[in-house]
Amino acid sequence: MEISFCNGNDKEYQHKLNNLLKDIFFDFGFWYDLNLWDENYESYSIAENGEIVSNICVYKTQILFNGKQYSALSVGAVATKREYRGRGLAGTLMKHIVDKYDNVPMYLSANDSVVNFYPKFGFRRVYEKLPVCECVVNNHIRPNKLSYDDPRVWNYVYNRVNFSKKLDCLNSASINIFHIYWGYLRDCIYEIPEIDTMIIARKNGEILKLIGVFSLKDICFSELTRYLPFTGVKRIEFGFMPYWPDVNYTMTEYETDPLFVRGVNCDLGDFKFPELSVT
Repeated sequence: MEISFCNGNDKEYQHKLNNLLKDIFFDFGFWYDLNLWDENYESYSIAENGEIVSNICVYKTQILFNGKQYSALSVGAVATKREYRGRGLAGTLMKHIVDKYDNVPMYLSANDSVVNFYPKFGFRRVYEKLPVCECVVNNHIRPNKLSYDDPRVWNYVYNRVNFSKKLDCLNSASINIFHIYWGYLRDCIYEIPEIDTMIIARKNGEILKLIGVFSLKDICFSELTRYLPFTGVKRIEFGFMPYWPDVNYTMTEYETDPLFVRGVNCDLGDFKFPELSVT
C-alpha cells in the first residue's frame, strides 16, 4: 500500500486532500489559499483511483516547556473516507509516522469516538486544566476591533514577544492564522494600540475568555487589564498558560476534547495547551 507525502504548497495535492477533509471536517481551502503550507506541515495519505481516501497530517512544532525548548509533532487532520473505513488505512499511516519519528514527542487533540485508537500506537491520554483569574474589569473604553484579514493581525501574530515559559508553542503563527481565518473568531479580535497588543477575546456574562494575547513588547498583566475594552467582568479564563509575572491564577478542571501525548516521559503537571496552536 503506497503512502503519499507532501510538505509544501502543492496545489494539486491540496485540492485532492481538501476533497477528503471538507467531507469529514470542513473546507480547508481558505488556509491553502493563504500559501502557509510549508516544510513544517506534512501530509501522509493513501489514494485510490486518483483520490485521497485516508490522511494524517503532522506539524513540526517548537515547544517551550518549563523554560526549555523541545521539538515535537502535532498530529491532526486524521480522516478516512467513510466507505474506506475498517480497512486499517489510518492505522497504516499512523504506524508509518510513529516509525519515522519514533524518538520525537507527539501530541494531538481527538474526539470521544476515537479514544481507543491512539493508545494502540503508544499514545496516552492526559488532562488539561483551565487557568482562571478572579479579576474585576470595568473599563468604559470604546473597542478597537480588527478585521480578521487586516495586515495588522498578521504583524501581531508573527512578531509577538509574549510566550509562557511554563508551556507554549514558539512557531505556530501559521496555525494561529488558520484559527483566525477559520471564522469562529472573526468578531473577537481587538487591538490595544496603547500597549502594542492584540487580543482575541469573548465575553459571556461576567466571564471574559482571553483566547489569545499577542504583544509586540513586554507588558504586565495589570497594564493589559487597564486597557481591556470590557465592562462587568469578574473572572478571566485563559486559552493558554498566562505568562505575566504579576497575574494570580488557579488551575481548574473543565471539560475539553481528549488530549493524547506520545514520547512524553515527564510529569506535565497542571497545564493548558494554547488553543490557537492546536492543529
